Amino acid sequence: MIKVIFISASLAALLAVTSCEKKAVEAEFIPENTIEESMVPVTLTASMSDTRVSLDGVSPKWTAGDKIALYTTDGAKCPEFTTQDGGGSSATFSGSKPDGSSLDLAVYPFSAAGSCSGGSCTLTLPSEQDGTLGSAVMAAKSTGEGEDLNFMNLCCVVKMDIPASLGVRRVEILRSDAVSGTFTLNSSTLSVSASSAQNSVAAVSSSGFSGEVLISVLPSSSKKIDLILTNASGKSVLISKDLSGAFTAGHIKNLGSVPANINFADVAKIGQPTSSQSYSAASQPDKPQVTNGDFENWTLDGDGLPNNWNSFQTAGGTYGGSAYDSKNRQVIKSSDKRPGSAGNYSCMIWARRIYIPLLADAVAQGNLTTGQIIAGNSKATGTGNYNTTKRNSYKTINKIQNPYFMSFTGRPDSLGVWVKFVPYGTDSSHPYAKVETILHTDVDYKSGYNSSDCTGGSAHIGEATDQKIGDTGGKWKRLSIPFKYDYTTTPSYILINIATNSYPGGGHAEKSSSGGNNADKMYIDDIVMVYNLYNVRTNTSGWATLCLDYNALVPSGATAYFVKKVACGYASLEAIPSGSVIPRNTGVLVKGSPNTTYSFNGRASDVSGKTPATVSGNLLVGTLNEIATPSGTCRVLSSESTSAMAVFGAYSGTKIAANTAYLAQ
Repeated sequence: MIKVIFISASLAALLAVTSCEKKAVEAEFIPENTIEESMVPVTLTASMSDTRVSLDGVSPKWTAGDKIALYTTDGAKCPEFTTQDGGGSSATFSGSKPDGSSLDLAVYPFSAAGSCSGGSCTLTLPSEQDGTLGSAVMAAKSTGEGEDLNFMNLCCVVKMDIPASLGVRRVEILRSDAVSGTFTLNSSTLSVSASSAQNSVAAVSSSGFSGEVLISVLPSSSKKIDLILTNASGKSVLISKDLSGAFTAGHIKNLGSVPANINFADVAKIGQPTSSQSYSAASQPDKPQVTNGDFENWTLDGDGLPNNWNSFQTAGGTYGGSAYDSKNRQVIKSSDKRPGSAGNYSCMIWARRIYIPLLADAVAQGNLTTGQIIAGNSKATGTGNYNTTKRNSYKTINKIQNPYFMSFTGRPDSLGVWVKFVPYGTDSSHPYAKVETILHTDVDYKSGYNSSDCTGGSAHIGEATDQKIGDTGGKWKRLSIPFKYDYTTTPSYILINIATNSYPGGGHAEKSSSGGNNADKMYIDDIVMVYNLYNVRTNTSGWATLCLDYNALVPSGATAYFVKKVACGYASLEAIPSGSVIPRNTGVLVKGSPNTTYSFNGRASDVSGKTPATVSGNLLVGTLNEIATPSGTCRVLSSESTSAMAVFGAYSGTKIAANTAYLAQ
């Protein structure tokens, strides 16, 4: 092995990174035309002068037992040449060559030498090294028997000093182009070009590095390097570093000393592309959702009414038929869907000015309900106007029964809904739209402006209502509306009422209004019931991703991570340990036992008084709803993951599952 002593240098401080295991590739080829009985002994002197090796003041030394490879002019590889000298920059090597042949090229070490043909030689720089110069590949041209072989270093050497206190076991260098592995050498010019080389190389020590670490890399015009330092516990530090010059053959890149106070963290790998998202949410049959809450099903009446919902064309009451006939609908299927939606449609409702001779000239706000609209009074605020659950009652449309009720037995913690409210004009007295959600017992529940005509008492189990939905500025907005419960009873039905104005008769619409023109309008999409106890099942390697609509406690036995940095083909992870609280709407990576279900609890009794963990610069993007795969590079948790390391792969699927997270770069 060559031993070298470097003159100390001082450069910028270093951070670093982790890696995956790689086996050094060693090639040894002895041509069949090397016949033992035709060989003749040869003795050569090999030197490594500073000027030839060019390592900025380094004094290279041969070690007894070092071996070199020699090739003849016709490409035959001789058996290994060995020296018994040591301690000097010049040594005598002895071996044999085919009788009558002429020597052409010498390579150190012998293990790096492959085959030569037509002036081109295949050599190998190990992708796993020991942190010394012994892995560097050197070459020399032979000028004839008995002449000196003046070796030059074909590699660039990266040098750093690592404090023993860090316990670093592995240092990996990554570059966008070839950095180690098989490469091609021009035997005449000694110039190097990549063959099937790799873009990473690592130095490994079972006992830990202390002091000088040398890693040989292939020359390159690149000026950027990525580094990974991994300690004994498997945690790593990542950094991308721009250097002042190229990786010139025979020269050194001195990165200086690694700071003793660097922070090691868990990492995930950026792996191969994947067509499937690795996730598995546990079955939750006790957590029902709203029927057709994504407004994708419109088989009842074309574009005029979403299935399981009702509006004015199915209204009842004295004025239900005269004021709101089928020609004057106020609901339509829209292709203006919320951002990232995996669906195709939303629902739009709008206000309309109505005229009942001798009785009324008023604005009827857009109204959508899971029950039935009852128009029993010509005055908007009259007691005969309300929305109601009508159990076991239906409206037959195109031979399909559409119910005036929606069964529901869940007790959600909040309601999530996407809206886009576009008021027409200004109504300073009544500027707001509303979403009202009532959970009730097995009764025909009524909800209207005049409370004396409405149901209440013990029938009213809980409610999630927002009556102050303002102008969203032409953009979609996701609302999270908490449920407030009056009773612990299990509901039988849900009554959802959505209106373009929270006050009957409020808002704007002109007589010429139609289809949302010249009138208040509101788009609704993806209604989701959120339960603050969400079960996640890890995959076969113990990983999952998660995003919740509430602050959630990390359960015992699990750890949550967010991504702080992506570099060098890895993602640096910051831990949110068991017992801590994940902030709402935060995408995280979950680590636990393989194929295990974990409950992430956000009930007030569990998270009350606990401050959510600080999450800044998180590169994981969480989604509460199923979404279409974003454009650009989207990486999801991949089945390549192992128990030791999560892997994110570039995703070619069309949809991202709800309550998961992905890397957007």
